[in-house]
Parts: sequence; structure tokens; C-alpha cells
Amino acid sequence: MGEKTEKATPKRLRDARKKGQVAKSQDFPSAITFIVSMSMAFYLSSFFYQHLGGFLVSTLTQAPINHDPRLALYYLKNCLTLILTASLPLLVSVGIIGLIVGFLIVGPVFSTEVFKPDIKKFNPIENIKQKFKVKTLIELLKSVFKIFGAALILYVVLKNRVPLIIETAGVAPIVTAQIFKQIFYKAVTSIGIFFVVVAVLDLVYQRHNFSKELKMEKFEVKQEFKDTEGNPEIKGRRRQIAQEIAYEDPSSQIKHASTVVSNPKDIAVAIGYMPEKYKAPWIIAMGINLRAKRILAEAEKYGIPIMRNVPLAHQLWDEGKELKFIPESTYEAIGEILLYITSLQAQNPNMKNINPSDD
Repeated sequence: MGEKTEKATPKRLRDARKKGQVAKSQDFPSAITFIVSMSMAFYLSSFFYQHLGGFLVSTLTQAPINHDPRLALYYLKNCLTLILTASLPLLVSVGIIGLIVGFLIVGPVFSTEVFKPDIKKFNPIENIKQKFKVKTLIELLKSVFKIFGAALILYVVLKNRVPLIIETAGVAPIVTAQIFKQIFYKAVTSIGIFFVVVAVLDLVYQRHNFSKELKMEKFEVKQEFKDTEGNPEIKGRRRQIAQEIAYEDPSSQIKHASTVVSNPKDIAVAIGYMPEKYKAPWIIAMGINLRAKRILAEAEKYGIPIMRNVPLAHQLWDEGKELKFIPESTYEAIGEILLYITSLQAQNPNMKNINPSDD
């Protein structure tokens, strides 16, 4: 295997993105969310103090006077409602900020690949290998570093304010609350800045590591270019055949088809396949309503196998184009159809139409 020295091509990056593989840092959204949540908590602290404090004073004042059990449920309901009302802005803002930060870092990414079952996940040997990967070790060391860093910052902040904390023993409770609020604010701000610095460094590292993982060999780059752009000779021949087919009448076009996918009468898509020349099947002709009926009639005339598959017919019509390769999303379904036709034709050379399903 050659050395991977070339940067990832745009196609490779797109393919990785489709699989949900992007350069991202879990620490960056966490750090921003931490700062925002703490800022919102400080901003709402006066609201909490006034409303919850007033509620507690009122409740504790009434408790010795009124012993009605129903009143206890009333106070409990009011307390939970007040806490939920006060916490809702904090929870909503944290959720929104988390989504925005994630979107700004990696952009819109949604992939169903991560939900597909993978037998390797149930392999204990593979799981052990995953646990001892360098990436896993780095994440562990980073988490330990963050914990010790936050603990050290908290220790320094408290140590420098020990005399002030001792003095709170002789002052009013409201003054004590203000002092501890200031100490807490200093500690949280310092820890938040520390988390952001770590997150920025981690984001730089993750992007560098992601680019390194996607690097390609020179052979891979050349092969990808051939696959996407095509060999010049084959490309020219393909264009020539396409032009010949395009200028022929519909009956001549359909005779090149390997199968016709129908719905069963509203949509018809004629598929051609020449594995000895092209890497994938292509759409020879497709149509709806009257043109679909004409394609089906020509297929009947030339003995082209007709496969009734409603979802696939719609997908080909929505995503495909005439004289172009079939969409990648239909490779598996079309491959199964062609394999099915080949096996039946091997058993019955005179076979014409195939209609296994009317769904």
C-alpha cells in the first residue's frame, strides 16, 4: 500500500460527510454551552432570589399556623410551577446555543449511515480495539486534563479569598450571599475561559487529524478522476452512443434496454446495462402517462423484461435523467433486479415480461 500524501478530494469529503464523518470538537459546543448557561444563571439569579425567596418565606410563615394537608399540595404545586417558569428561559437558551454552535462548526449534517446496524459493534474483539485506539486515549487524557485544570482554578480562586470568606461569619446574610455570588462568578468565568481555550485547541487538532485521516494515495486520486470524469476514450465512445440513441426513434431506443421499471402504467423507466463497457446501468428513456404506455408497449414488442416496482419507479423518475447513469441511491435495487432477470433468463431464454409484484 502506497503512502497517503495527497489531500482529500472534494468528492471524498462529500462522501465522508454523507456518512456523518466531519471534523468536529465535542468540547467546543460544551464550552460555549457552559458559559451561556452560567451567564443566564447569573442573569436570572435576582429573579430566583426574589420569587423563590419570597415564596419560601411565605410558605414557612404559614406552615406553623395552617396544618391543612391540602395546603401542602397547593404550595408544592406552586413551587414546582415557579421553578419550571424560572428555569425555562435557561433551558431553551442553552438548547438553542448548542444547536447554533454545532451548526456553525460543521454546517448542516444529517446521515442515516450512523443508524445502520453494524455487526462489528457486537464484536468484543473490535470493541476492545476501539477502546485502545490513540483517539480514545487522547480523549481520556483531555478529559482528565480538563478536570484537573478546573479543580486547580477553583482552588486558586478560593485560596485567594479565604480571608473574605471568613469575614462572612459576622455580616448579614444578604451580604454573605453577594460575596459568595462574586466568588462563584470569578470561579465560573475563569473555568469557562479555560474550557474555551481547550476547545479551540481541540478543534484545531480535530480538523488537522480529520484531514490526515482522509488523505489519499496518488493512485486513488487518479482512479477517482477516472471514475468521475471517465477515461477520455470511453467518455468519447459513451457520448457517441448517447448521440446515436438520442437521434433514434423511441422503438429503437427501447431495444437497447435490459429492463423496464414501471408503476405499473403511470411511470416507465427503461434501464440499459453493458457491464463490459460501463461501470453502472443508465436510463435509456423514461416517461409518464402516455409516454410511459408507449415505452411499455415497445418493451412488450421487443421482449424486454418489465418489472413492476412502484417506489423504485418513482425514485428513478424523481432523481434520474435520461442518458445518464442511474442515481447511486438506486444501485442496490437495480442490481437486484438485473441479477434476478439474469438468473431467470438463464433458466428460460425465451422469457419476456416479469411481473413479480404489483405493489
